Amino acid sequence: MAKLGIQKRGTGKAIRITGQKPFLPSHPSNPGSPNKPKFRDGGRTNTKRENRLEELGRVDAERARTSRGKRNLKDEKRRIVNELKK
Repeated sequence: MAKLGIQKRGTGKAIRITGQKPFLPSHPSNPGSPNKPKFRDGGRTNTKRENRLEELGRVDAERARTSRGKRNLKDEKRRIVNELKK
């Protein structure tokens, strides 16, 4: 039978539970600290320019199926190129 600990009078609730600690689920990537993910040691993050170049490559590779889609891609490419020029 578990210990109930210090009881708060009239409420039936314990102020401090003695005995076993309450279960705290831990994040799988950081077993030492619960609910707080720890980033794995890895490579560096991309710079803003690298992200723009990556986006430009995606737009270049994408094919438009309609005339409106062609216009949208052209506008998007122009926006990315202008951001790279800044």
